[in-house]
Amino acid sequence: MEELIEILKNPFDGLRANDAEEFQRKCTEIAKVLLTEYGIECGKKLYHLAEVEFYYYEKGRWDKDWNEKTYPRKGKNAGDFFFHYSGVDICFDSFYDKDKSKFGGILIRSLKDSNGKFITGPSVCSLEIMNTCLEQKVLPNIKLTSNEGCEVCKEPITRCGIEYKDHQEDKHLCFYDERIKDHLKNEFDDASWDFGVNKEGQVKGLKKLIRYYHRFDQ
Repeated sequence: MEELIEILKNPFDGLRANDAEEFQRKCTEIAKVLLTEYGIECGKKLYHLAEVEFYYYEKGRWDKDWNEKTYPRKGKNAGDFFFHYSGVDICFDSFYDKDKSKFGGILIRSLKDSNGKFITGPSVCSLEIMNTCLEQKVLPNIKLTSNEGCEVCKEPITRCGIEYKDHQEDKHLCFYDERIKDHLKNEFDDASWDFGVNKEGQVKGLKKLIRYYHRFDQ
């Protein structure tokens, strides 16, 4: 856990400010570690991470359109859990005030339990963790564990549900275990963006994202 905390403390400090390619490269490095080497322990239950999505904002350094849609958080340390309206994040070191702000985290979009069952959707994952911990009267912990057979995606997909001002700034910041594709339909192959267009034919902005979650075991 100590090694992961070090990774999550200030991972973007040494990169060129607002360089999207540099940011994506660093996210790729972190995602590979998370998906293959760590899970979430809820008492007697262990969940492997199967799909994660990156969010980060730092005033004056990482605050372009593609990184603005990040929930502010106060006093969160690297490795902390942050429950919010859209799900639950694993945090980077974060602070928030009017003069200087630096915050972000890694949204958990999908989990895999010890029986190989995939739990999909950020809100569903958040409730799964919360309810399991409440049942066992424990707090969730990030645990070092081998996710045997995990194949991290070669190409991440576009961060989901974000209305960018300029769709050319969309960034591929959602990483997943390739095995999840065998358990979902209409998910990765059929995911698509729908952009509005103004009278001059220019792209106006994202209208909606067609992205479905269906579990075969339901």
